[in-house]
Amino acid sequence: MTNENQVKKDLSVETDISISKKKKLVVNWPDGQFSIADLEREHPAAVPITLRFRVKKALENGTIKSAGKVEGEIGRPTLLFERVTS
Repeated sequence: MTNENQVKKDLSVETDISISKKKKLVVNWPDGQFSIADLEREHPAAVPITLRFRVKKALENGTIKSAGKVEGEIGRPTLLFERVTS
C-alpha cells in the first residue's frame, strides 16, 4: 500500500505559461458627434465591447458627453456622443 504523501510528492504537473503581447487600445475621439459604430469603423482591430467600455469610462470621466440619439425605423436608437472641449 502506498503512502498518500508519497503519491503527492511524486506527482508533478507541467503547464505552459504564455505571455500576452496585447497592446493597449488608445481611442482617438473624433471631432463633432459620433456613435459607437463610427468608432468601430475607425478602430477595426478593436473588439466592440472594448470600445463600449472605453465610451462608458470616458462618459464617467467627463472626456466625452452624450449628444442625443438618432431614432431609426426599426430597432434601438443610435446613441450619439461628442468630445468635451475644455
